[in-house]
Amino acid sequence: MGFRAGAGSGGSGLITVIDMGDDTALTLTPEHSNTIFLVGEAALAVTLPAAATIPNGWNVKFIGHHATSATLTNTTTITCAGTNELFGHCVTGADNGNRQLQPVSAGAKDNIKLHTIAAKGDWFELTRCGAGYFVFGRSRINNGLPMA
Repeated sequence: MGFRAGAGSGGSGLITVIDMGDDTALTLTPEHSNTIFLVGEAALAVTLPAAATIPNGWNVKFIGHHATSATLTNTTTITCAGTNELFGHCVTGADNGNRQLQPVSAGAKDNIKLHTIAAKGDWFELTRCGAGYFVFGRSRINNGLPMA
């Protein structure tokens, strides 16, 4: 059984999986907590809620799903409603090669991308923690999850 477009639930119903398909914009709300988004079929612009407006522990995950080859077809960009609300690192790097942290230097950022050079199955997760969002994820491709 494959994934289908639209909302669904997995396991006990505590996690929702949404295949974004060819949608090009998404504004996240507090109700999106515990949701996994399958992305990459269309260039998708996602806006996070201001961190101060949602509870600690709110979390979402983005997985590169649509690909015509080994890499994603389109870039998904997640942007904060506030300024410098993303902190943390993603690990990127070629399969069985040297790993690198993204971003290379510490500091709060405004957006993260699941870039077209990322591989199908690469992912990152955002968890509201304190004054912003903690970010972690993995990409098998160097610079596949840039933060700026």
